[in-house]
Amino acid sequence: MNVTLPLDGRLLPRREREWADWLARPHENPLTTRADFSGGEVVLENDLCIYTQDARYADGLPYSGLIVTRRPCQTVFDLTLQEVAAVHTLLAEVRALLDETVRPDGYTVGWNVYPAGGQHIPHVHLHVIPRWKTEASAGAGLRYFLKAARLEAEREAERRREC
Repeated sequence: MNVTLPLDGRLLPRREREWADWLARPHENPLTTRADFSGGEVVLENDLCIYTQDARYADGLPYSGLIVTRRPCQTVFDLTLQEVAAVHTLLAEVRALLDETVRPDGYTVGWNVYPAGGQHIPHVHLHVIPRWKTEASAGAGLRYFLKAARLEAEREAERRREC
């Protein structure tokens, strides 16, 4: 399988518009209000954060979910030490649950921070994505895709210089 992503600079303005839109309507922010997780559910929780498998954010990644703080804050850099500990504790519980129920071969876990980093909802959330050896993208982590995009950009620049 060969996946092509158009990295032409148009994604960042979209992320920035989404970010600004949520900041203008904080009472509607789905991660802050959590009034309805639209097909998802709170699977695990503690006093400071929750884990949900919400279909709106799965994007075709089976059994993936989010750890979201109860207190509204924008990024991982805004977490208190207590929230950091609570997220880490819940992450261990999420792993135990997924290991027991769906038995993944690995995980991709990550934060996107600000629109340039891929975050479009201004509320801190940790992505937890179980991975399997049978996936076409098995072995490719986050840095793999970032490095592949950089190498392609370098090749494209070299092709332009040769013309």
